Amino acid sequence: MEEKIVILGNGFDLRHFLPTSYNHLISILCEIEKLPEDKESVSFSDLFDGVFKEKNEWFYNQINEYYRTENFIFNLEEIKSIQNRLLDNSWFQYFKSVDKNKIETWIDFETEIERILVATLQYFESFSKDEFFKKPTYTFLKSGAGYYIPYTDYNQFFKSKLQALLLNSFKLISSQRGYWRINENYILTLEDEIQYYKEKDFFNFIYQSLEEFVGIFNDYILNIINAFNGNLVEEKKEGFTNREGKYLFQQVKTIFSFNYTNTFDNFYGFKQRSESEQLKMIVDLHISKKESVKIEFLHGSYVENWKKDSDKLKIVLGVDDIHESLKKHKLFQFTKYFQKLHKQTDYLFLKDFEATNRTKNQNRYIFYFWGHSLDYSDRQYIREVFNLVANSDGSKIKIFYHSISAKGDQLKNLLGIIEKEIIEKFMKDKIIEFIESTSENLFEEL
Repeated sequence: MEEKIVILGNGFDLRHFLPTSYNHLISILCEIEKLPEDKESVSFSDLFDGVFKEKNEWFYNQINEYYRTENFIFNLEEIKSIQNRLLDNSWFQYFKSVDKNKIETWIDFETEIERILVATLQYFESFSKDEFFKKPTYTFLKSGAGYYIPYTDYNQFFKSKLQALLLNSFKLISSQRGYWRINENYILTLEDEIQYYKEKDFFNFIYQSLEEFVGIFNDYILNIINAFNGNLVEEKKEGFTNREGKYLFQQVKTIFSFNYTNTFDNFYGFKQRSESEQLKMIVDLHISKKESVKIEFLHGSYVENWKKDSDKLKIVLGVDDIHESLKKHKLFQFTKYFQKLHKQTDYLFLKDFEATNRTKNQNRYIFYFWGHSLDYSDRQYIREVFNLVANSDGSKIKIFYHSISAKGDQLKNLLGIIEKEIIEKFMKDKIIEFIESTSENLFEEL
């Protein structure tokens, strides 16, 4: 028996012109942050006609072509709630400053989270062990008595100016009239001299701030992305979500998603289909209205009605693993694997398929990667797919790509995860195949 399994990445959402990339998120959040206090309603143009359009003009035009944006209704109370939380969230303020000042390359969450953790730990260790770095002194200034570091002498206290700016972003230090002032909530002092930093307290603070940002991200999906639901222009559906009475995913029973959105259900779920299509699914696939296609969210998904209780959030947003220097400080809460266990999102992945294979050894699987970069951070999942395919006669891997350059990037990423001899053998034996994600190819395969 042949079974088709689809693994979705962010490119799937982008194919539906949903603003879910990092750049989109920060652009819209910046617009929300600066909305006037007396704003009585929020329209599509209020959020999308400024920075978003400037940075993503083609994407902006596609949204307006495919969606009835005049029908978008944003809940003013919820938008104001996001705005209030943005103003005091350290992670958002940091992400925004990186985006604005173009520090190094295009930001991604994992790189920047690790950058903050490493820079902070280096500062703590320099303070404790490095005799070449001075310690802040207790000083009386107009802004009040405290522990200060002059801007002009930053190289005597920090490894770099960037390190100081990072610490300032997360309120370990604050900028005040030519000085940085140490946050006394995170130091223990004796006779006007700093004895040590309360490292655990500080890392707990930035993790809580990260969880608060996850809450903002959750509500961005809930209130901004979900406004797209039901507003796809009717004339665009033919050839996009359905074609000649057929829907994408008609041949698929299982989907694994790295996304946090519910795009599949909103565009292809059972309730989105015609009565005749629903009947066909029941007869041909032997499914009920409740079952439809099984979808698992590998990094969690947004939740409704979480009432600002971060313990109820299910989005996993962290680093693949922490630097060795961080492990002795047990900063595992910043890792995806800790969060998956803690938030009880799906972390078994292909275990059911592997068990079936061991007992029956008769299933053939076709794995489709759609909108996924095959990045190294997801190597655990990719290796599991390759291992299962290698041990299942007739099984295959098919990778959708949207451009030749994207295909090259996917192949390079894959070679960084799987031994080149295996890749070469799989391609020679046509076990692995790259397919352009044209509408024709998508409907033919899925």
